[in-house]
Amino acid sequence: MRAFTSPMIVADLGSPSQVCLALENVALRPRGSGASYDEAWLQRLIQDHPSLLPISEIEPGLAQPVPVCLELPVPSGYVDNLMVTTSGGLIVVETKLWRNPEARREVIGQVLDYAKDLSGFTYDDLERAIRAARKEPAARLFNLVNPDGRPEAESGFIDAVSRNLRLGRMLLIIAGDGIQEGAEQLAGFLQRHVGLHFTLGLVEMSLWRDPRGGEVYVQPRVLARTVQIERAIIRVEGSASLTTPTIEAMSPSRSKPTSLTVETFFESLASADPALPSQIRSLLADLEPLGIVADVKRNLSLKWHGPDDAEFHLGVIDLEGRLVTDYANWSADGIGRLDLAHDYQAKLAGLVPGGQVRQTPKPSGWRVVDAQGRNPLVAVLLGRKDAWLSAMADYASKLADVLKDRA
Repeated sequence: MRAFTSPMIVADLGSPSQVCLALENVALRPRGSGASYDEAWLQRLIQDHPSLLPISEIEPGLAQPVPVCLELPVPSGYVDNLMVTTSGGLIVVETKLWRNPEARREVIGQVLDYAKDLSGFTYDDLERAIRAARKEPAARLFNLVNPDGRPEAESGFIDAVSRNLRLGRMLLIIAGDGIQEGAEQLAGFLQRHVGLHFTLGLVEMSLWRDPRGGEVYVQPRVLARTVQIERAIIRVEGSASLTTPTIEAMSPSRSKPTSLTVETFFESLASADPALPSQIRSLLADLEPLGIVADVKRNLSLKWHGPDDAEFHLGVIDLEGRLVTDYANWSADGIGRLDLAHDYQAKLAGLVPGGQVRQTPKPSGWRVVDAQGRNPLVAVLLGRKDAWLSAMADYASKLADVLKDRA
């Protein structure tokens, strides 16, 4: 059963001549059917307009990928669409119709086999396959993804792609029409690829035509995605981690899932300070009872959520392991209480040797700096963890009082 009825176009909204017109559903057809809108058409559409895919809803750290090629050859077949982010993240897209249970099982198994094939590739193997798909013998993956990139950045890009290939760390997207498979039916397919660190997203691409002019509107929707449950990670000394993927339908869950975005963030953070990932995870566990949570994209944002979905920043932990505090001003300024953010920053500055609040001409730009004038190291604040927790709890409490008084 579809979650949405036919979209409507309303012309001359609010006027006596207002017209409400329903769009007509356009069925996506199998590849090679000769229809105007078939799987091959969708494959090309995604290649030309990758922003159609709601990647940020599945893996925020892989948003804004660069389409690299169509029909990438791998041992078990051809990957429909390969995309790569500027930081080396890998995205595999398969466009398919799911009209019956047999087709559903086939397409899931197929995309997982592609992931397994890619996990056996080296960077050079991948680049050769891309050259074959593009029919460009001299194509270089780094230049395709980072056309304006600095040459000295290529080695880091190659390392990131190679690591993601080795771990099988990639986002797999099945995009098509007629996707109705329940999450519980998908789990069995995933267990056979337990050693790969992939995320699998199911995206329905509904097509709707305006009967007046014939324009076709594409309505993407995330139906389900896999997550990795931290407590299911089995760490074997001297070997790679084995992760049991678990399906999560797009509804709240009581489990504490991680994702490729979170995994990549902590991996990058470990290069700045190997002790930080475990220390920050411990901090986040202590913050949970306070209603303060982590939002991980490229960096990790600490946020307190008040009533009516009010959201307040308490700082951002960047990939250098430093805390950026000016974000706290933006949220407080929104309710006219910059003074609370400044008091909070003053408390944080007191936890840092030589720390101070650097005041800018605009009060919304104030931030905490250390004795060298840089954003303070998270490791220093963690050295006074209880006081840091107390400062965040006090700030959240005062924000809650303000919101309560205004209710």
